[in-house]
Amino acid sequence: MTTTYKDTEKTLLDEINLDASKVILEKFSTLVRESSSEDERTAFGHLVSFLEKWGVPHKVHHPELYLSVPVHAGVKVTSPAVKEICAKTPAFAVSTGDQWVSGELVYVPSGHAADMQEVFHSQVSVDSSDLRGKVVITEGLAMPGKVASFDKLGVLGAIFVNPGKNIHDGICTTIWGAPDLDTIDQEPKIPALAVNRADGDELIELCKQGSVQVEFQTVHKKGWFACPLIDIFIEGTEEPEKYVLLHGHLDSWHVGIGDNTTGDAAMLEMARVFFKHRDKLKRSLRIAIWPGHSTGRYAGSTWFADTYGLDLDANCVAQVNCDSPGCRWATSYDYSEWMSEVDELCKGAIRDTVQQGSKGSRPSRAGDYSFNNIGITSFYMLSSSMPEELLKEKGYYPVGGCGANIEWHTEEDLLHVADLDILLKDIKIYTASILRVVNSSILPYNFRNTIDEFMETIQTYQEAAGSHFSFEIALSEAQNLRAELDSYYQQLEGLLNVEVSDSQVRKVNEQLQELGRTLITINFSRRGKFRHDPALDVPKLPDIAPAATLKTLTPDSHLYNVTINHLRRGQNRVAWALKEAKRIIRS
Repeated sequence: MTTTYKDTEKTLLDEINLDASKVILEKFSTLVRESSSEDERTAFGHLVSFLEKWGVPHKVHHPELYLSVPVHAGVKVTSPAVKEICAKTPAFAVSTGDQWVSGELVYVPSGHAADMQEVFHSQVSVDSSDLRGKVVITEGLAMPGKVASFDKLGVLGAIFVNPGKNIHDGICTTIWGAPDLDTIDQEPKIPALAVNRADGDELIELCKQGSVQVEFQTVHKKGWFACPLIDIFIEGTEEPEKYVLLHGHLDSWHVGIGDNTTGDAAMLEMARVFFKHRDKLKRSLRIAIWPGHSTGRYAGSTWFADTYGLDLDANCVAQVNCDSPGCRWATSYDYSEWMSEVDELCKGAIRDTVQQGSKGSRPSRAGDYSFNNIGITSFYMLSSSMPEELLKEKGYYPVGGCGANIEWHTEEDLLHVADLDILLKDIKIYTASILRVVNSSILPYNFRNTIDEFMETIQTYQEAAGSHFSFEIALSEAQNLRAELDSYYQQLEGLLNVEVSDSQVRKVNEQLQELGRTLITINFSRRGKFRHDPALDVPKLPDIAPAATLKTLTPDSHLYNVTINHLRRGQNRVAWALKEAKRIIRS
């Protein structure tokens, strides 16, 4: 009797258990896995011991990563009354070392983040005339966009008021991974600190009442550090050179159970299950577990993307991020992230596996998505999340992980944040989703969704630009490609049950992979192939996104004409990519 894909999927899902996961959670609850630390090395060794016991093929790399590890921060009010305030400093803020810096504190309103996108990418728009030489205080987390906004204003330093009773750790550089010669001068140029809501509100109120003098100190350990990185390769039987890359980080802020011990446990269990049933896999599965996520701005995954860039370009058919699965109260799949072409794949896997609906949105410029510049189809980032009504009931503010639990990036991200029942559900969703890519004859990617997104984006930009600029060329190319994709996918229906090794199936999958390399890069990257965009928001079709600013500019001003010139070049890039996509499917 022929084994069907449903039989294979059931076999793998039934195999999943949490025996190893429980041991990993307990062990990691005793470790502070700061990158380059002994605890991090201990944690990697613990995972390797499981792989060796199971016989799972793997390598341990030791890349030199550029890290900034916060050591100490302090804030003191020196006038109108002396008071010491508990503070933290984000990775890659300027270190004052032994020196305390003094200055007048000035309040700059910016508000707290309304959603997770704002947590990572909010910025500050402010007049610089009154801020040079001052210490500014504002609401929010010390994230790259806000710190970069103050960088340009000549301030002495910036204090960020976190939204709750805990101070959240973080990283404030816009450089993705280690710098290169193009980005070497783009590290933050000011000290930055964070305080909790109560202390921050008190400081803001003092500023409203009159002159406030403060002094602060920041201390970091910064440099190049060798860190372990696990690279697992489970070979498929029919097209072993092609693989799905499943990945997540091991390093943490503090104990970091929900971010990302649960993800490490999930990836180890999937390594065990997929390896045990490797004879049922048509393509391969590669699993990478990163260091340098927290204090290196995704340094581990960036090193991997740089080191294996050509192989990833040639052979990686999808990348799947596993961060913060299996957290307390995280019963919703309405806040998932995936690229448009895998909308049906992800919704179907979640529905079939755990009998729940789901929603997917555009992946943020975050979460070890270090492969957008290569153009790799991607799905998932953070996993399950707390439902909206529960967040409102608990009065929780947005955070960037832990299933929306506000212990994220704090000392309180401990064992109580994990939920084994939810972890089991999430592992099953990841397993089913990955298996459907590994074993589908034709890669399950619907690029009609991508072009539908493009057409909507272009029309939105056209409405914003009005009569100032025409996107007729790009829109026409998108419409033509959309019509050709309809015909293309109709022709593929006869190949859906053909073997992966069939020459025609291989040719079609190469086309689908090349489509992704062409369309994903223009939608998620400004800098182009093998170069990393900064850790700032990348809007849809970024080359033409400045259309949204045209109506705010004075016609025929220098900036207006420069923006028109930018859009002209940007439209050329978009239209060229759409033409390339037509060439690919016509071949």
